[in-house]
Amino acid sequence: MTTLRTCLARYGAVLLLAIIGTGTSTVHAQQPAATSPYAADLATELRQYGEIELYVFKDRADFLARIDAIFGMDNIKDPAATFAKLPRSPFAITGQKNGTAIASCHIFVPQNVPPQSGNEIFARLMRDWFGTRLSYASNSKRTYRWLIHHEARHCQPDHFGGDDAQNHRDEIAADLFAFDALATEPNRDAALRQDIIAFRMITSALIADTSHMIGLSIKHALETARSPLPLSFDQETTAFLETRQRVITRAKAIAIGATPTNRELVRAITELRTEAEKTTATSPTTNVSRILIALDDAVAHFAPALHQSVANIRAN
Repeated sequence: MTTLRTCLARYGAVLLLAIIGTGTSTVHAQQPAATSPYAADLATELRQYGEIELYVFKDRADFLARIDAIFGMDNIKDPAATFAKLPRSPFAITGQKNGTAIASCHIFVPQNVPPQSGNEIFARLMRDWFGTRLSYASNSKRTYRWLIHHEARHCQPDHFGGDDAQNHRDEIAADLFAFDALATEPNRDAALRQDIIAFRMITSALIADTSHMIGLSIKHALETARSPLPLSFDQETTAFLETRQRVITRAKAIAIGATPTNRELVRAITELRTEAEKTTATSPTTNVSRILIALDDAVAHFAPALHQSVANIRAN
C-alpha cells in the first residue's frame, strides 16, 4: 500500500490519498515544464532538501497528465474525487510505501502564479481584493520564493499530515522554515518579515481554513525571536473565526449592493479596528482586538492607496 500526502486545498491543507495495488514505488522520470531562468534556479535551489521537483502546470489536463506519469493514475483511488478541485497556490505531493517515505517530492505550481506569469502570488491568494499590484516591503519574487520553500518543508516525512491541530503546527513550522531559508541579510529579512506577517493576518482572518489560521502565531514568532505563543490551536482559530464573522457582518451592513466591494470590505476592517482600539484603551486586549488591529495594518501595508482612500471618505 502506498499513501500520498498532498497539499490540495486552500493554502496547502492536508489530504491523504490512498494508492491501490502493489506496483513499484519508483517514480517515473519526467522533465519539468519549460520554465524561466528564475524558475530553473529555484528548482535547483530546492534540491538541497532532497529529491524535490518543481512543476508549473497550465491547466487541469496538464496536471493530471503529470500525476499519471509520476505515480500512475490507475493506482490512485478515486482520482476524479481526489483531484476534483485544484488549489490556487503551490502545493506539494509526496508519499509513503509500506510506512516508509518515498524519496521524491513534487511541488506543483499553477501557471498563473509564478513571477514569469506577470501575476503576483500574494495578490492572487488574497483574491485580488486589495488589488493585483501590491505594495511590498520586499518584493513579489521574494514572497513567491518564500511560498515555494514553505512547500519544500511539507516534503519532509514528519509533515505527513494529521488532524487540523497537527496541520496547524505544520503550517507554522513551514512558514518559519521558509523564512529562515531566505534570511541572509538583516534589512531584507526585516522586509520579508513584514510581508509574511501581513499576508498571514489577511488570509487567516478572511480566507483560510482553520488549519491555516496561523497569523497570530507567525506574527508572534517573527517579532519575538520565536518565543512560544501562549495560545492553543482552539484559541487562535476561535479568535480568527470571530474576527471573520465580525468583518463579514459589518461589510454586509454597510454595502450598497448585494455583495460588499473591496472598499466596503476595507471600510469594515478600519471601523472595527477603531472600535477595537477604543476598547483596548479601557480594558485588557483580546485576541480578536489584536487581530483586527493587525489586519487593518496588513491592508494598509499591501494596499496603502486603497486604505488611505477609504480613510479619506470616512473623514469626509
